[in-house]
Amino acid sequence: MGLVPEPAQSVERMRLVRAAARRREAMTALQIAEATIRYAASQLNGSGLSPGEKGLAVLEAACELVATAEVLRRAVRLNTEERRAMARLLVGAGHLSARQVADRLGVSERTVWRHCGKP
Repeated sequence: MGLVPEPAQSVERMRLVRAAARRREAMTALQIAEATIRYAASQLNGSGLSPGEKGLAVLEAACELVATAEVLRRAVRLNTEERRAMARLLVGAGHLSARQVADRLGVSERTVWRHCGKP
């Protein structure tokens, strides 16, 4: 082992750097979502806004939550086997529909059915 890192070490280091960057991005997204939700809640709790303006504040908060969910999903990055196991677990519990599981895993409903062994 010399001064130049071996390829496997370099690849592993880059993987760890990317994972750390995704975690930082997720933390930032959560902080932004928190601020947006607090702002929307304050706007809804009085402040003399019209019903239309209040609806716009709720819509803005909902859009921020969707964006935050995408960032968090990317931060986790399940591999195919992990996604398959999670789909089976969530569908098998019976509390969520295949559509809801697909939304949570970031895949299509058809993929969830394939993961669960159904046509």
